Amino acid sequence: MDPREDVAHQWGRLTSWLRRHAPATHARLRPPVTPEALAWYEKRIGTPLHDDLKTLWGTNEGTYLFGFPGFLDGDAPLSIDGSFFCHPLEHARERGWERTWVPFACNDPTDPYSGLFHDAETGRVGYWTEAEPPQVWKDTTLAGYLRKQADALYEAAPRPHGGDVPGVWNGLLVWDDPGHRLYHDLDGWRPVHEEHRGHEGDA
Repeated sequence: MDPREDVAHQWGRLTSWLRRHAPATHARLRPPVTPEALAWYEKRIGTPLHDDLKTLWGTNEGTYLFGFPGFLDGDAPLSIDGSFFCHPLEHARERGWERTWVPFACNDPTDPYSGLFHDAETGRVGYWTEAEPPQVWKDTTLAGYLRKQADALYEAAPRPHGGDVPGVWNGLLVWDDPGHRLYHDLDGWRPVHEEHRGHEGDA
């Protein structure tokens, strides 16, 4: 499958699941990015975007701001403006940031501390955080990353050491750890998969 087709397919799997099971999250998806916005962004950061990221933003340009935007395993898909906000630009060199790295998701669009970027040159995905140098995941493409996110919604992943799992609350997709809840105030939050249930609220 063509990489761009794979990106569209995997994102479509994810958004189809949201439409059926987390409609409140699905409703916050933004429409496709405009060609003018893409051209402005490429000019501003000084590098062309990779076709894979253009395909993703050409379907949904991230999400609007809302209470629980981090539906990609804790990270929120970014709009063009959100990506620009996360981009270090003139401080890139001192932070070890390559010009071709384009943020596309982060932990909190209003106050980002960590997130994901897409390498416009290689098509690989990487991770950044304020506390550590950014790293490229050499074996992870954008389609591969989205496939992993979609797979987690359709099939329960093993969790021998615990960790966050997808759950639903009031029509929103919210990731949390059933055994060590972060969002204690979300009464009625329930893991998506039966295999992950039975430990909600345990210490």
